[in-house]
Amino acid sequence: MTSSVTEAQPSPRTAKVLAAAEELVVKQGFKGVTMAAVAQRAHVGKGTPYLYWRAKEDLFLELIALNLAELLRGLAARVRVETGLARAEELCPAVAEAWLAHPLVRALQIADNDVLGALLDDPRAHAVAAEHGAAAVLRRLLPVWRRHGTVRTDWSLEDQASAIELVLVGYFTIQTHGISPQPASDRLSILRRSLATLLQSDSAGEPAGRTLADEIGDVLDAHARDLSEAALKARATAS
Repeated sequence: MTSSVTEAQPSPRTAKVLAAAEELVVKQGFKGVTMAAVAQRAHVGKGTPYLYWRAKEDLFLELIALNLAELLRGLAARVRVETGLARAEELCPAVAEAWLAHPLVRALQIADNDVLGALLDDPRAHAVAAEHGAAAVLRRLLPVWRRHGTVRTDWSLEDQASAIELVLVGYFTIQTHGISPQPASDRLSILRRSLATLLQSDSAGEPAGRTLADEIGDVLDAHARDLSEAALKARATAS
């Protein structure tokens, strides 16, 4: 089971249910998973999942939120160790790769109907994607980069965020649909160079300092904390 689930909810029984749900949805897709199947896989009573979630939509939305929170905490930890990663032209590609590496996060980001099916029609799923997708995370980080002078400031923050989002959407599309003849490693390198050109500032190429790395890490950790707390609040409201 992912560490985020254990950290957000210490109940071993709840963690077992979440772990089972994640395993099943990745293999069978949302449509093919029932609460009874989750309970059986978790080796708990058939009605146990309903003690915490009213419906499987609630269970899987929490699971996605906790996966996102785990991903963000992992990036925050990396930035604090690898301070160079705190620069926009390095962190943006790292965020893109991290999103694609997590099956459920990837499915939400690219609206994968095979994995998430009808869950994609749930307004709450749209809200999670809009508020916590890759572009939304980078939008939170842009003010920090601008304040430190590591990205250009001759654009408005909104235009800059939109430009990053457009580049990432193109990258996600190419990576997930295999419509480019270039190797995946080459595409990542091109993404990095494209973002460096797009975001260039007078300090481009200078090493990132400890202060920048700590601030970026703090923003990522705060975003993860918001996700985890919202997920637990939603469960408490639903149960």
